[in-house]
Amino acid sequence: MLTSCNQPKSSAEMLKDESQRSEIMKTIANDKEMMTEMSDIMMKSENAKMMMMKNKDMMSTMMDNKGMMQNNPGMMQGMMGNMMQMAQTDSVMRKNMAGMMASHKPMMQSMMQTMKEKGIMSPECMKANMQNLDKMKMDKKGMMDKEMMDKNKKQ
Repeated sequence: MLTSCNQPKSSAEMLKDESQRSEIMKTIANDKEMMTEMSDIMMKSENAKMMMMKNKDMMSTMMDNKGMMQNNPGMMQGMMGNMMQMAQTDSVMRKNMAGMMASHKPMMQSMMQTMKEKGIMSPECMKANMQNLDKMKMDKKGMMDKEMMDKNKKQ
């Protein structure tokens, strides 16, 4: 019996070939099931999570109302859960996340409303915090302007 001399390539060998690697990535990106599986794998990888956190353009696209987070609530919940876990153990990340959220007025209003509804924040505290938010200088997207953020950091 004759066997083929052409042995199948290992996945590492296939990925070394730029055209094959590109074709594989495009196939995954255009297939809903494979993309979900890839997202799950990425969320379990510290290297992938750090790359995503550092890439502001990618994070903005994912969080955008028209982005993939809007269309995949499971992915959003998974990513948010993982980010919360990372922030619990990493004080720098926790501080950065808190700063980002605090600089976004609509996010803060929504979070305070949720805390009030759950009984975590009193109506009086909510009112005082909302007044403080109203004093903040915001841009068109509801983000605190850079000058204001720098001033608040110094206080």
